[in-house]
Amino acid sequence: MTSRSRFFKHGFLVLLIMVCSACAAAPVKEKPTIFWPKPPDAPKISFVDTWSKPADIGLKPSWFKRVVYFIFGEAKIPYVVRPSGVAVDGKGGVYVADTGLQVVHYFDEKNHKYHQLYQITQNERLQNPIGVAVDASGLLYVSDTDLNRIFVFNQDKKMVRVIGNDEKATRVSGLALDPVRERLYVVDTMGHQVLVYSLEGELLETIGKRGVEPGTFNFPTYATVDADGALYVADSLNFRIQIFDPEGRFQSQFGRLGRQLGEFSRPKGIAVDAQKNVYVVDSLFDTIQVFNASGELLIHFGKTGVEPGTFWLPAGIAVDDTGHIYIADAYNKRLQIFKLLKDETPPG
Repeated sequence: MTSRSRFFKHGFLVLLIMVCSACAAAPVKEKPTIFWPKPPDAPKISFVDTWSKPADIGLKPSWFKRVVYFIFGEAKIPYVVRPSGVAVDGKGGVYVADTGLQVVHYFDEKNHKYHQLYQITQNERLQNPIGVAVDASGLLYVSDTDLNRIFVFNQDKKMVRVIGNDEKATRVSGLALDPVRERLYVVDTMGHQVLVYSLEGELLETIGKRGVEPGTFNFPTYATVDADGALYVADSLNFRIQIFDPEGRFQSQFGRLGRQLGEFSRPKGIAVDAQKNVYVVDSLFDTIQVFNASGELLIHFGKTGVEPGTFWLPAGIAVDDTGHIYIADAYNKRLQIFKLLKDETPPG
C-alpha cells in the first residue's frame, strides 16, 4: 500500500469516527405534559407532539447520507413553513398543505414515512395549496387558491385529474369530502359559496351566496362533513358556523362576533369527531373551541404563544378515529397534535 493510500484510508477512518460520534450525541426530543382543562377539573385534552420536519416522526438520514452531509454540508431539510389545511387518511397518515413551501407534506409516524407532493405536470407545480381531503380509495384532493382548481393525486403521487376548471369558483380554499355520497365540497371564499362536485369532477350544485341571512356566507374558509353527511362551514366574516344537511339545505348555526368563550373573532379550521363534537379553530384568538352539535361550548384549549400547546394564527384542523387532533399552527411553522383522552368526551 502506498503512502497516499494509507493517508486516505486513515483519513476516512477518522471521518467515520467523527460522524458516528456526532450521531451518538443527537439530543432526544422532550415532550411536555400538558392537559386541558386545568386542575381540579378532570383532564379531557392532552398535548401529544409537534411536527415540523421528518425527524420529528423518527426519520433519520441513512449512514451514507450522514457521511455526505458531514463532508459537503447538510442538504436542505424539508421543514413546514406555513401550514394551512390538514387531512388524515385513516391509516395513520397526515397530509398538511403548506402555502409557504408550496407543497403538501405527508407524515406517517407509525410507519416512519414522509414525502411531499407538489408536481402537477412536468412543467407545472402547486402554487398556493390550501385545502386537502382524502377519499376512501386513498386519492388526495388539493385545492390551490392561486390556480383556482382542485388537483387529484393517486398514492403514487401522480396527478390523475383536475376539478374546478369550469370557472364557477372565484377563489377556492377549504375542502370537505363525503365518502358515503361521494361528494367533494369546495369552499369558494371570494365567491361566498360552497361548490358541490362528484369525485369525478362534475359540478352538482352550489350552496349559498353573499349575505348575512342563514344559508348565506361572508368569506367562508374551511368545511367538514360528519358521519351522517351533514356539512359544517366556517362562515368566517359572519363569525359563525353553519350546518347543512346532505342535500345542501340549511339546518342551523351557532356563534357570533365577540371576545368571550363561545364567540368568534376569526373562525377558520373546523372538524367533527365520531361523537359529533365540533372543533373550531379561531385564528385571531389562537385557541380551539369545542362545541356539541347544538352549538353549546364544551371545552377550549390553547392560547397565544410559541411554546407547545400554544398557537400563532392557527388555520386547518383534522380529527382521526383514535381521537387525535391535528392543528396547522401556521405562523409557528408546525403541526401540533393533541388527543381527546380515551373513553372520555368533553364535558357537556
